[in-house]
Amino acid sequence: MFKEKNLSKLIFAVPILFIILTSTIITLIHIKKADDKFKLDSSKLKQNFLDEERLRLSAILDSINSYIVFKKATSTNVLKDKVKSRIEFADNLLTKLYNNSIGIESKSSIQINLLASLSDMKPDDHGTYFIYGYNKKTDEFLFPKITEKHGTKLIYSNKDFLNQFNELMKNKNEGFIFYTQDVVEDSKIKQISKLTYIKKFEALNMILGYSVFLDKFDETTKDEVLNRLDLMTLKNEGCIFTLDDNLKIIQHSRKKDKISKNLKDIVEDNLSQKIEEYFNLSKIDLSKKKYEHYWRKINKQDYKLFVFNYIQNWDWILGLSVNVENIDSHITKIIGSIEAQRNDSINESIKAALAFIIIASIISFFISKRINRLFTNYQRRIESQKNALKNINATLASKVEEKTQQLELLNGKLKNKFKMEVRKNRKKDQILYNQSKMAAMGEMIGNIAHQWRQPLSTISTIASGNNLKIQFDTLSNDELQNDFTKIVDTTKHLSNTIEDFRNFFMENKSIEKFDLNDVIEKGLSLISASMQNNYITISKNFNSVEINGVKNELLQALLNILNNSRDILVEKKEDNRIIVIDIFKENDNFASIVIKDSGGGIDDDLIEKVFEPYFTTKDTKHGTGIGLYMTKEIIVNHMNGKLHVQNEEFVYDDVIYKGASFKISLPI
Repeated sequence: MFKEKNLSKLIFAVPILFIILTSTIITLIHIKKADDKFKLDSSKLKQNFLDEERLRLSAILDSINSYIVFKKATSTNVLKDKVKSRIEFADNLLTKLYNNSIGIESKSSIQINLLASLSDMKPDDHGTYFIYGYNKKTDEFLFPKITEKHGTKLIYSNKDFLNQFNELMKNKNEGFIFYTQDVVEDSKIKQISKLTYIKKFEALNMILGYSVFLDKFDETTKDEVLNRLDLMTLKNEGCIFTLDDNLKIIQHSRKKDKISKNLKDIVEDNLSQKIEEYFNLSKIDLSKKKYEHYWRKINKQDYKLFVFNYIQNWDWILGLSVNVENIDSHITKIIGSIEAQRNDSINESIKAALAFIIIASIISFFISKRINRLFTNYQRRIESQKNALKNINATLASKVEEKTQQLELLNGKLKNKFKMEVRKNRKKDQILYNQSKMAAMGEMIGNIAHQWRQPLSTISTIASGNNLKIQFDTLSNDELQNDFTKIVDTTKHLSNTIEDFRNFFMENKSIEKFDLNDVIEKGLSLISASMQNNYITISKNFNSVEINGVKNELLQALLNILNNSRDILVEKKEDNRIIVIDIFKENDNFASIVIKDSGGGIDDDLIEKVFEPYFTTKDTKHGTGIGLYMTKEIIVNHMNGKLHVQNEEFVYDDVIYKGASFKISLPI
């Protein structure tokens, strides 16, 4: 149990302990954040170092790509110069032959001699000479009749070649032609690009040409590029390697024994799969990356970086690899200053925390001392007030006793007055109920008149008819027997009608289990004649639902609503008078009855007042204002249900109607 004498000690101890604990927690949080920041910075430095290595290799690949592009361009120009020089050589040779043989030999002989001289030449670029005759009038070239020995394989008939040839001869006397030619290689037809230079020799009216296959020249260019790559070196045991379209190694700057081996056989699956995927996407221009890279972790400190690039047209993969060792040793110098800053920050935080604890503890001591003094003074005042309260309590006891007696007397008077008011309210409710019953009886008497009017008319008609037949002596026994039967049936109907109305007026308050359908059908039978005479259509949507309650009271409540709807419809004088009745199970606890009419609804200003006693929208001759009030009393207070009214639109026979909708919810 806490003692007041220990409170003064707590006043001194608790603030100091709180200061020490708070300062310690804040300092530890600061140290933790500083340490987390240091680790994050170290991780970023490590990642930046790896990214710099990747960018360094990417820059090397950029320079190699630039070299390959330059090599392709310069090699093409060199090839064109070489092909053109072949034609110039042949043109000089033809000019000498022509000058030496003119007037001595025929043009055909000069052509054959030229072909023989050219056929004996073996150019190092594997090119081929050819000669065409040309007819200016028909604007076409002619194949000369050359012997099998010299000319069969030199004659061209390529369509693309012919089109370019004709276009070139229209405008110039010489020029280059690029085209493709089908060649059979290893039992397969393969398209190979060719470069041709042609020149017209006017004296003999012939075309001199020289062709060379570009793929053979490309092979020479590729060999030069591969040799150049072999001469390049990278630090950190780096190497440059090249793969063909089958991922076979065709060049390796460090390990020549790997050449001609497939990459899949000498590297791990992840690397080979990544290169193969990049290669396949690049071939169909779907790769979004210019360069692809791959990090292979050797151990905690050592990595191997691969960067590779796709060489278009040649279907090569050019790759670089380099070892990145002892990463921590590379970044230790960089993070050394950061670590020193972290340690200085932690030391400053600890010093600041200690200084704060000392200063705050001293301040807390003096404040606690002041509080303790105030507490002691307050305790003394409390003791004096306790003594004063004891004296006051002694005088209050007698006053409380006196007031208690007065309150008991007043309470007795209030109880008697309450009982009187309850009796008055009950009497008032009974009067309203009797008035409602009398109003219902008035309605029922009118309904009895409607119900009896047709049967009595039937009996009167039968009697009048038989009287006439007797006067004219045309009444037979069978007809008389049938008429008597009709009269008996009609009187039974009148008797049943009286019995139904008698049951309605019986004061039966017993609770019983009944089906809501039976109650609605009974009510409709009581007012059916009134509804028919006023041309009111009743639409019934019934589901069988059983509840417990006073059947006659519910019947009276339903008749009040139905009679109210009937009066509204008769007053409105609409062509179509509709009342829709729905019975359904709302959920496991409640059943619902919804009665809607096409009477146009209730004014919004009046709809909240329709259940008040003596409130009516009819004139005093036709309305008492207690029907809907008693309906709510029966539903809410007698049957523990709910009653709600609202204006609602509904569709009947594809026509939209608007009227009042009464919803009764009753417990199952």
